[in-house]
Amino acid sequence: MKNYSRSIIATGIALALVACNNDSSTSGKDNLAPSNVAVKVGDAQVKGLLEKIKITNLDNQAETVDVEVYKGIRYATANRFQHSKLVEPTEQVDATAFGDICPQLGNEAIAQSEDCLSLNIWRPTGIPAGKELPVYVFIHGGSFESGAGSSALNQADTIVAQSISDTALGEREAPFIAVSLNYRVGLLGSKWVDAEVNPYGGNYGIGDQKRALEWVNKYIAHFGGDSSNVTVFGESAGAMSIGILQQDQDVAGPYYQRAIMQSNPYGIAYKDYGSAQRLQNQLEQHAQDQFGKSLAELSLAELKEVQAYAKQPTQLVTGLVTSFPATSGFLPFAPYIESREKSLIGGGKIDGYHIVGQPIHTEFHVPTVVGFNSDEANIFTAMLDWMFLYNITTEDPETGEQVPVVMPDVSQTDTTNISAPKEAVISLIKKYYWAVWAIDKELAAQMKAIQKELEAIPDEVVTRQNLYPIITRLFLGLQNQTANKALEFIDYAAFDDKTLTGKGEEGEKGALGNIGQIRKLANDLLFTCAAREVVDRQSTNHATTLYHYDYTSSINIWPFGHGMMGNLAALSCSNSNGTGKACHASELPFVFNKAVNIAGETIYPNQQDRQLMSTMSRIWFTDKLFEGYPRNSADNVLMINADGQFVEQLDWGNTLNAPQDARLGSSICEGISEQGILFDYMPK
Repeated sequence: MKNYSRSIIATGIALALVACNNDSSTSGKDNLAPSNVAVKVGDAQVKGLLEKIKITNLDNQAETVDVEVYKGIRYATANRFQHSKLVEPTEQVDATAFGDICPQLGNEAIAQSEDCLSLNIWRPTGIPAGKELPVYVFIHGGSFESGAGSSALNQADTIVAQSISDTALGEREAPFIAVSLNYRVGLLGSKWVDAEVNPYGGNYGIGDQKRALEWVNKYIAHFGGDSSNVTVFGESAGAMSIGILQQDQDVAGPYYQRAIMQSNPYGIAYKDYGSAQRLQNQLEQHAQDQFGKSLAELSLAELKEVQAYAKQPTQLVTGLVTSFPATSGFLPFAPYIESREKSLIGGGKIDGYHIVGQPIHTEFHVPTVVGFNSDEANIFTAMLDWMFLYNITTEDPETGEQVPVVMPDVSQTDTTNISAPKEAVISLIKKYYWAVWAIDKELAAQMKAIQKELEAIPDEVVTRQNLYPIITRLFLGLQNQTANKALEFIDYAAFDDKTLTGKGEEGEKGALGNIGQIRKLANDLLFTCAAREVVDRQSTNHATTLYHYDYTSSINIWPFGHGMMGNLAALSCSNSNGTGKACHASELPFVFNKAVNIAGETIYPNQQDRQLMSTMSRIWFTDKLFEGYPRNSADNVLMINADGQFVEQLDWGNTLNAPQDARLGSSICEGISEQGILFDYMPK
């Protein structure tokens, strides 16, 4: 009976569409080439394309659906290192091709320019102005250094086509409109600016996102969208952006009414004002040394060279040590905290404009869905994996002694006296502490923390140490005790790293075990427990949902063949049987129902993958995602489980997050929070 009713509804809608547009109904033999369409926006005419999108509908039948797409609409303009200004459509707007992507390292095959602030709109065909369809706006990820709204993996043609088909079959009340956007990334997207000279700061990429949302709010009704029913969703840096946008009540609420944050690494802090200034000074000096120009005067190619310099391994390590709070140096071009206490000289406080505090303290102003994947941190720690092999030994065939494979001439037992340099640094800190405190309280506090750290280090250190504790301390900050506290517990403790897999002793896992330990530690502190804690801190004013993506796919969306770092990421996300782990961004092909990987290359999902792609790309754009699994005291989590099913997991902490170490209680997340490990390095 249900299929019969669906057929009647589908036939009626098809006839109505034919009456409006002779090209709207197609069969497999029809010409699938796009044709021109247009929308009136005030006095302007926006010219787009009608595209015929092939999907598999809910009756498991092949179907071709008409979708209108308006590509590369300029929503704002901006000069270099200036905040963007809204652009109003005038006269004829050609929206038949994606705009240039914002300048970034890599992606050289795609046109890049500083004139890149454009957005893309997918909508059902023939929708009149004022139709008031729901709107979904996607903010792409890419570590605030790369990505675009036109990337193959996040184009919205399939999901919009599905919403049209599902409505015709009676499974939705209405289809929806989808929007994606470009925003400035890298050095062009975030550069320290003296707030006393320019109170709007230098977080230009966040400002661009606000302008895009303002444009949607102002003009989406002309495309048939409802400006009071906008859901903003984003992954990785896109989710981080939404966490920042939640701070602005002129945006959260007025410009969007719901939010989805996929894989927001809440445990990665944002640089404070002073750290951003120090990075800026360093890059300005490098520009002068290399090119004899300021950053503002550089050509685009020269500017990208400076950005590449900041991404060199030595510079990243330096950033981890010198950027505050801890972990903030991990993403050098992420936004920075614009607010700060002024020095004693002059007094007062800088309030900031776009980002005024760490988002872990931000109250959500709209209903929000927050989630994480099981193996999020693998690609972030992948660049460190090879270092864990440093102490592996092999037997010398002549002497029978165990000799290190890497740098065999470096002793495993000798010690080095570091008392002289250690005391020199401590004396320097003591000498200048009060002078620095008078002009920069944040830096002075950091100096004092480093002094305590140095004082705790023994004068005699082993030349060849287990690198896992050292790397962990560098990663989580030398100016706090986060790493030291975490390493005390079995769940994160170091294994003997002189063999690859251990010596066969009970519980011993060797160097590979340490790779697993740092992945787990980073995953818990940066993603899993961080997201859970932020959600549980929210008041009951707005509903929240916490989800856990645990699906193991037949494919790995992180492909091999894209440089050393790319290969390390691909390896870290591959299971031994060739399947893909639930790594960072691995849910994106399922959200957008796109059989492409992170590089835009075709992938070949199996039947179970395709089923989840069909399911997830529908549920994600329904009210059920927000209303079906509200977070409550039962520690309930929406699971996308290993079998690709959407299920509600009650008592998630005790069931799926139980620790090995009894001192952490019944849940790792609750344990590390109670032990003062989680967010220990964040300002209170």
